[in-house]
Amino acid sequence: MKKSLIALVALAILSISVVANAADIRVKGSTTVDPAMKKLVAAYQAAHPGVNFSISATGSGDGAKAVINKTADIGMMSRDMKPAEIKKCKANGIEPVQFIIALDCLVPIVNPSNPVSAITTAQLKDMYQDKIRNWSEVGGEKGMIALFSRETNSGTYEVWHKKVMKKEDEFDLVSRMPSNAAMAAKISGNKKGIGYVGLGFLNPKIKALTVNGVVASVATGKDGSYPLSRGLNLYTGGQPTGETKTFIDFVMSPAGQKIIAEVGFVPVK
Repeated sequence: MKKSLIALVALAILSISVVANAADIRVKGSTTVDPAMKKLVAAYQAAHPGVNFSISATGSGDGAKAVINKTADIGMMSRDMKPAEIKKCKANGIEPVQFIIALDCLVPIVNPSNPVSAITTAQLKDMYQDKIRNWSEVGGEKGMIALFSRETNSGTYEVWHKKVMKKEDEFDLVSRMPSNAAMAAKISGNKKGIGYVGLGFLNPKIKALTVNGVVASVATGKDGSYPLSRGLNLYTGGQPTGETKTFIDFVMSPAGQKIIAEVGFVPVK
């Protein structure tokens, strides 16, 4: 009886020790980075089963806020931090550190039934400001264009707003999509629609348009010839330490970069 009690106590202490030693890494931010992050985490946990992750993907703006407010160890962002966000970090005693883990192309997409296959950034801007209203104006069949864009807290939207819209407002009646996946699903079911997604979200149910004569690809994203390329980032509040550093080191390693490529993004190493 006494030996059994001692064994139970020892087991309880061991269990408490295991829980106490388990690392928790909180990750928040970009819906674009999210699919890659989940695969990276799965691979990392296979080799480090004692490390727990919580992942919340609600937009790059939320990733920045999480770093500023210290509610995440890693902020996922599909754009660079804005000067105002960096200022808020520093006001809160935080020095943000950026890790560019992949490159991406922002790709205009249409339904596969749409005969249009090429577009220019100038035409895109005119579409999204309601200056070009009909597909026939860009070489397509007659029909009003249905415009779909991302929510304004999205890093994908921020890059679109800067590189396509030249920081000018879109048409008021543009429909907002909450994620790349939602955008792809919407366009796959709308023959008159146009939207945009990251390179890793292209699939046979949507059609990618060339932009200014350049096809979005790993090669054109890497060499910078594609006009709507961007970096995908992880941000930490100060230089990462402990398990967070070990995880980011894994992301930047050949094994981590191989996963980046498998997801459809452009490795940086």
